[in-house]
Amino acid sequence: MKRVVTAALSSYDPGALQQFFQEGFESIGLSLNHCKVLLKPNLVMGKPPRKAVNTHPDVVRAVAAVLLDRSCDVYIGDSPGYESTERALKGSGIMDVVKDMGLKVVPFNRLITKRQQSGVSPYRFFTFGEDPCAYDAVVNLPKLKTHGMMGLTLGVKNTFGFIHSLEKARWHLRAGQDRMLFASILIDIHRLVSPAVTILDGIIAMDREGPSSGRARDMGLIALSRDAFALDHYIEQIIGIASLPITVKAMEHGLIGEYDVHGQKVPPVAGFEMPKSVDTDWALPRFVKKILRSVFVGKPRLNLEKCRGCGICLKVCPAGSLVFLDQRPVFDHKRCIRCYCCQEMCPEGAITV
Repeated sequence: MKRVVTAALSSYDPGALQQFFQEGFESIGLSLNHCKVLLKPNLVMGKPPRKAVNTHPDVVRAVAAVLLDRSCDVYIGDSPGYESTERALKGSGIMDVVKDMGLKVVPFNRLITKRQQSGVSPYRFFTFGEDPCAYDAVVNLPKLKTHGMMGLTLGVKNTFGFIHSLEKARWHLRAGQDRMLFASILIDIHRLVSPAVTILDGIIAMDREGPSSGRARDMGLIALSRDAFALDHYIEQIIGIASLPITVKAMEHGLIGEYDVHGQKVPPVAGFEMPKSVDTDWALPRFVKKILRSVFVGKPRLNLEKCRGCGICLKVCPAGSLVFLDQRPVFDHKRCIRCYCCQEMCPEGAITV
């Protein structure tokens, strides 16, 4: 049976983390010895650990220590939203771990076409920035955060980082406001990556307007599993959230079966606040949904006091729904597809939903 291993940790204590990973790997029957391993953290942008935007450096450090003890050759990389991998690693504090432990940085700047033989989405070809098949194992290291479009960004969503930076916007544009279509795309990408293990950092998590401008809050949760679908489902259960798009699509296609939960029991999470964005997948005729979405679906708004006119929102908008006027972005909400990439990538938190 599939297994999710959990622990309640009040801090990023290196010894406690290493012990959890060693025992957790044994519990799920994961043997990584003398392997070439790629660590794939959640690395949105170069924000410090206290902001809870990225996987915490001490989680990366503890995982790397366990793998190095097993004589593994350890690499690390991701495709951040607008910065280079190196710059984001430095700003996040993970670069200190890279230097201390001699990890090898992978910039995720290759163009590799991967084919999904039989997928959930209508698409079969995906352009990756790095080839997961070039490694004996991929260790998926998501952060527990909210997400404007998907609700939460957990294990399955984290592997979207394998998509080349230039291609991310195109996938958002193809999906538009259809969350279920985007969820099916994420599922196909995740199955192509096929990580050996997913380790979720929820010791300090983020709620409200995630995944980059929300509230950092202590949750004291660390969890791992060989099956990210089971892990994501478990996290949704303890937070008390149902019917998020990725889990719904995964259940439709039989990707979530029975699993057991092993380790320290984590109590249900109280007061976890989801983003203000509203579910857009009502079971109604298309023309009715279009009208309702225009009225009820959250729109991105600019906080002029926080905006410093960097223009990143214009660069990451897949629909081209922003223009610069008087050194500030202006939204064309008729063109906006409600992917919230602008809100996700704004380094100042100046865009809200």
